[in-house]
Amino acid sequence: MQIANTRKRFGAVAGTFHWVIATAFILTYPLAYYIVLVLHSDRTAPLFRPLINLHFVLGMIVLFLVIPRLLWRIFNVEPEEAPGSRVEHILSKLAHWGLYALMIVMPLTGYLGTSGPPINFYLFEMTKFPNTALFQWLQLDWATFEPIVDVIHHFVGKWIAWFVVLLHIAAAFYHHFVRHDTVLIRMLPERVGNWLLAK
Repeated sequence: MQIANTRKRFGAVAGTFHWVIATAFILTYPLAYYIVLVLHSDRTAPLFRPLINLHFVLGMIVLFLVIPRLLWRIFNVEPEEAPGSRVEHILSKLAHWGLYALMIVMPLTGYLGTSGPPINFYLFEMTKFPNTALFQWLQLDWATFEPIVDVIHHFVGKWIAWFVVLLHIAAAFYHHFVRHDTVLIRMLPERVGNWLLAK
């Protein structure tokens, strides 16, 4: 198993970061829409608390992993860029950094704008932001602070995140099915990538 990246493909560490973060990030969406559209954000509904906690936990998984993922990207070799124009390469880099921004902004605003009892991760508990010493030290007014953070979280989630994520997926499929290059394959496990190449 190839652990580190090479100039040809991503290694197991980068691949694991990518797919775990992607899965956690995408799963937050059906949970959020189920809570809003089916449960109508009814806090008394039996499923409301477990689902909102799961939504929160998935967001925190993204936030916890994005920093080491960024560090791994910075200090590890990156595979060579796919053939394309300079404009395409610039747009690709902007799209990737836009994804990293989303992976920080969405879970961070979700955490900052959530109150209530601590979340139990089984191995440890996570205190909600308004109950932390930092919040008290900053002397923030929750009634003023929470709506601002909430607006950012919901606006980015509803109007920006979907577009950026779908653009990323569409670009991967475009490279694989139209360009027939290795952009998608090099992020997959090597055995899966080789199987797709053989098709």
